[in-house]
Amino acid sequence: MTIKELETQAAAGTQMPEGLTAAEQLAFLSLRINYVLFKLGKLDLEQAKWEKVRIIKEYEQNVLKLKSWNEAHERMQKLAPILPMLKESGCKTCRKFFHVLSGYKGES
Repeated sequence: MTIKELETQAAAGTQMPEGLTAAEQLAFLSLRINYVLFKLGKLDLEQAKWEKVRIIKEYEQNVLKLKSWNEAHERMQKLAPILPMLKESGCKTCRKFFHVLSGYKGES
């Protein structure tokens, strides 16, 4: 779902759509609150616009972070089967690589 679609639905006060990512959920709820506060007169137009810009920028950052996390997770899933081999290897570099990938804090 695009940010524009989220914004349109949030402005209309609709129910949060199913199947949104965490970034989309946060943006939708933040935008909906922003619109409600504006309509109630708790935010003036300038403040509401400024907050909307901030919400959208944060949404864009969260989308990038989520994409990066998903890519890193996929790489780790592919590496997981060989981690034990790296740990047990006689190769010092392989063991260091295992420590970095696994976060292992034990002895080399």
